Amino acid sequence: MKEVIVSRLDELVGRLAKKDEQIKAWKDFLVDFSSNYSNENFTEELKKFLSNLLQYISGKELIDGIEMLHTEINGFPAIDVYKTAVEVFEDIKRENQMRITELRNILAELATPIIHLWQDILLVPIIGTLDSQRAQNMAEKLLEATAETRAKVVIVDVTGVPVIDTIVGGFLIEMFSAVKLLGSDVILTGIKPEIAHTLVKLGVDFNMVIIKRDLENALKYAISISSEDNSRRLLRLKRGNENEE
Repeated sequence: MKEVIVSRLDELVGRLAKKDEQIKAWKDFLVDFSSNYSNENFTEELKKFLSNLLQYISGKELIDGIEMLHTEINGFPAIDVYKTAVEVFEDIKRENQMRITELRNILAELATPIIHLWQDILLVPIIGTLDSQRAQNMAEKLLEATAETRAKVVIVDVTGVPVIDTIVGGFLIEMFSAVKLLGSDVILTGIKPEIAHTLVKLGVDFNMVIIKRDLENALKYAISISSEDNSRRLLRLKRGNENEE
């Protein structure tokens, strides 16, 4: 088979491709294929050759090419090449899915930043449409950040959110409850009438969350809470020292 491929290389490549980069890719594939066909580890090598080739041609072009080679070259192992090509396609699919997951995680980070705004204060400005996946990711990140920073106050600003449906509203309520269990106060600000209607419909316990009209008022209130806590802490320390004396 090697002699046939080498002797007809230019002819075969000319029928397989017209673009310069594809001509080179097919030529490299055929040379590597014929040179390594009798090797023990040929299957693994073939996966590499096909992966390189698929950087320059489509899946359909590969299938058409294998069919042509099977017709033109006696004994060309089309079935083995097809099987290996399927494995390569699966590998490419997995890699693409991993890249998509990584990009989604990056977008989630950018879409919902958690800002350590003040000594004991976290700010979560939410912008854009909230879906269930994004709300869940945000809740996980916020709980981790709250526990890590030991924040006393968490401000959730929904000014940039056009609407919240009942499913996402349920996620938010669960998130508020979890943050409260960690010992932090939750301040919700920037609520639009539509969002207010959804939260009321869901039966939100407004004793669980502090509502402020805008971010400025929320910040003032959060700083006052933080300052009061610090003052009490200092007073307790002072009294403790006096008692020791």
